[in-house]
Amino acid sequence: FMEIYNEIEENRPKVETVLAHGQEYLKKAPPNSASNLQQNLRTLKQRWDSVTARANDKKIKLEIALKEATEFHESLQAFVDWLTNAEKIITSFKPVSRVLDTVKQQIEEHKVFQKDVSAHREIMLALDKKGTHLKYFSQKQDVILIKNLLIS
Repeated sequence: FMEIYNEIEENRPKVETVLAHGQEYLKKAPPNSASNLQQNLRTLKQRWDSVTARANDKKIKLEIALKEATEFHESLQAFVDWLTNAEKIITSFKPVSRVLDTVKQQIEEHKVFQKDVSAHREIMLALDKKGTHLKYFSQKQDVILIKNLLIS
């Protein structure tokens, strides 16, 4: 799309020059003699304005979509990194001890870990919400990718 957008921008001076020359010609022409040219200039201006407005709209929407997708991907990657680390922490826990002091220490370690998990629960819910939002505003092949990312 950006190639087309850049092409539109490259042609802007040409179109503006044609419109300006047309207006100059209309000023010099006798009244009622250039109504066809006047109509053609009006049509050109309307269509040019329409194309540039739609192109700008599309560009803005694409920039917003790119920003949202990038933020989602970065947040998801950070969450996956945390999740991988959390799995390592879980596997490093020692079996439950039968010694009172050791059990108390294990309970404290577990409470700290549980607080961390609870804090990241909100992040997971926000990621799920953002992913669902992206699914509704994406193309079909992107929806499948987003679903797979959320499932994993």
